[in-house]
This record gives sequence, structure tokens and C-alpha cells, in this order.
Amino acid sequence: MTPSPAPSLPDAAVSQRLSPSALLAFSRDLVQVRRRGMLLLISLHRSDRLSALAQEPQSRSVLAEVMRRVEGILRPSDRYALASHDEIWVMLVDLPGEALAELASRTLRDSLSRSIHVETAEGRTIVQLRPAIGGAWRHPDAGQDPMTVLSSAADAALRAEELEERVVILAARSDVELINRNRMEHELRAALNANELDVHFQPQLSLATGQRAGAEALIRWTRPDGTRVSPALIASICEERGMMSQLTQFVLNTALRHLMTWTSQGIDARVSINMSGVTLADPAFATLVGHALSTWGIEPRRLTLELTESAVVRHERSALEFMNQIRAHGCGLALDDFGTGYSSFAYLRQFPLTELKIDQSFVRNLANDASDRRIVQALVDLAHTFNMAALAEGVEDEEASRVLRDLGCDMAQGYFYGRPMPPAEFAAWWRGFTPAPLRPPVVAIP
Repeated sequence: MTPSPAPSLPDAAVSQRLSPSALLAFSRDLVQVRRRGMLLLISLHRSDRLSALAQEPQSRSVLAEVMRRVEGILRPSDRYALASHDEIWVMLVDLPGEALAELASRTLRDSLSRSIHVETAEGRTIVQLRPAIGGAWRHPDAGQDPMTVLSSAADAALRAEELEERVVILAARSDVELINRNRMEHELRAALNANELDVHFQPQLSLATGQRAGAEALIRWTRPDGTRVSPALIASICEERGMMSQLTQFVLNTALRHLMTWTSQGIDARVSINMSGVTLADPAFATLVGHALSTWGIEPRRLTLELTESAVVRHERSALEFMNQIRAHGCGLALDDFGTGYSSFAYLRQFPLTELKIDQSFVRNLANDASDRRIVQALVDLAHTFNMAALAEGVEDEEASRVLRDLGCDMAQGYFYGRPMPPAEFAAWWRGFTPAPLRPPVVAIP
């Protein structure tokens, strides 16, 4: 099933620029969808732009190939429109986070950057695109009008044209949102400088043995007025305002400090922390990891760094060097967000990863959805093919835990085992943990 075109657009490829009213209707459709989404504006920068005006058959062939590539990447729920010979609009809806939107953008860029071969009466012509992609991310109930989303996407596309990586994602925010975000940045910066943020730990279990394995370190912050800020918003502000390296170092050292304390209490846990694409681009950070391990006296095998595929795509060259250095230290490397719609097997082959995290969207209905079971089985087998462990997120009930074990998944985390906890509570959970008896596998995938 291919992504559906916007309702206001004709089914065939549009050979002329749409009217302003049609474009506005397209944007309004996005805003009225009460789900999180991203509006992408893709400027193709065709090498045949002038000749296309005089060679309509060739132009239509190029447009047909462009749309074929776009449809091959988008999910069935995504929407697209060809606004002109040189511009595409894409609507990504119901996304779990901005990272997946950026992964989709970069996957589209890579696909559209490949040469297009067109047969003409004179022979074969090669058309080269240099796509620049601007995206406007919106949240539900944010009060954003269509023109705000359109304006943000257009601004992002203009900025993308000036950058070598040619992808820029912005948030479509009102003036009130911007003021609130600036205030939150000031408070967050002060809290970070004063070490007033918290790190909680969510348990991870071995499904094969039923035993404790470790935990994922997750940032937590309560503002001075008592409101709790989501980890995704903390990361977004830190990336946007240049504080991500400081935040990552805080989480790293805090997690290792607690590991040192737990070791003295006989707790042999491992811990995983999330890495940002900004940190991947820092050539000194791998060295900082080694120094931190030495400072707190932690064996490298007990630390795993989690990378999202979108971050790896954004910083592919520096990511490979970073991963090689981290593996040389003896730490683990996990790939997060894999399989959520725009993933590529190439990264599993190219990078020295040790763990593949299965997104919770495939786990929620695992007991009742045969399609999800087949997807999880395929991801588990894929991880094992590349000598990686498979870890499932979002396990909320015993049945999902049992099915995952039957499918050969190595580890899991989720509310069924434990919510993210403060350090002292996690240590108490670890000491009081009693593994449930294991039943023989009985599940067969239909």
C-alpha cells in the first residue's frame, strides 16, 4: 500500500505549481490532524530545470521517478504532494518523536540524490537532484495555524540550502511558545550548572534466564514551580541551545557514580545511556568516556551507549570513528529506534554495534497481533545474524514478556518489570528481585 496523496490534490503528478488555496488546504489538513506530525518541504534543485520546460515527456519521466522513490520510503499513513516541478510536500503523521522525522528526511534526501536516467529520442539523459529538505515539527493542541507551519517549513528549507547536509528540522512554534521555551532554557541551564537534575534507572532483564541484567539511565527534571518536564523536551532544548554535551556528560558521570556505589553493595548491574547526534560529532567525547570509566573505576563491559539511527545518519562519518573508539574501550553500543518505518540494514553491517533495541510500538500488542510477532521475530533474527543482542522496550504485561522470550529476544525492559526509579529505589529493587519461574516455549508464529 502506498502513501495516500492529500485529498485536495489530483491523483496524477502535478505539472504546474498548485494554487495558493490548494497549498493552504494541504497545510490545514496537517494542522487539523490531532496528532504529532511533520511537514517537509523538499526543494529538488533539478539539473534539468530549464530543459524540463521545453521537454514535457522528459519532465514527466523525472517526476514519475521522483514520486516512485518518495512512495517507496514513506509509510502508508504518510501523505505527499508534488507542488511544482521542483518542490515536494510531505506530511509525516503520528510519529513517536522528532528523531524519526529526521531519519525519514535524511532517507528521502539520500534516495532523491541518486542520479535519474531518462530515455529520450536523443538517447539517455542523466538528471541529478540536489535536494534540500526543511521540516516543521508540530505538536497536537499547540494552537498552530496553517501559515505558521508553512512558514516554519519554508524557513527550514531555505536554511537547508545553505548547509552541506541539506536537512533542517524546526519546530513550528507560536510567539508564546518561544517565550516559554526561552524561560525553560534559562531554568534548565541553571539546573544543569548546579547539578540539580536527576537520573532515574529503568530495569532491564535477561529473558533467557529471568535474571536482572541492568538498567537504562533516564534524565529527569522538575522545574522550580513543581512541574515535571519530559525527557524528550529536555533533550530538544539542550540540542537546540547548545547544552547537549554538558547534559550527556552529566548523565554519564552520574550513572557511573551510582554504579560504583552499587558495586560496593554487591550489585553487578550494567547501565545504558542515550547519546545525541551532537555528541557523536564531538571528536573528544569518546576520550571523555574513557576518562569517566577510569575515574569511577567501572569496567567498560558494564556501560552501553545507545544511539538512534537518525543520529547515526546525520553524523555518519564521525559516528563510525566514535563507535570504533567506544568499542576499543570495551563498552557496548546499542541502536535505538530501529524498524520504526525508515530504517536501513546498511547500518547493522557497517557499524560495530552490539545490541539492537526493538521499539515499543511493536511490543504493545504483541500477544494479540500476529503481524507484530512476525516483525519482532524478524528483528530478533536480524540482530542475531549480525551477532547482536536483541532488547525489547515497552513490555507492560506477562504475556508480552513470555512471547518475547519464546521468540528468542535476549533482553527486555518496561513497566512490567519496573518503572524508572531513583538510584536508591533501584538498588532496593535489585536486592529484592526474585525471578519468576520460566515456562517452556510454546509460541508458534502464525
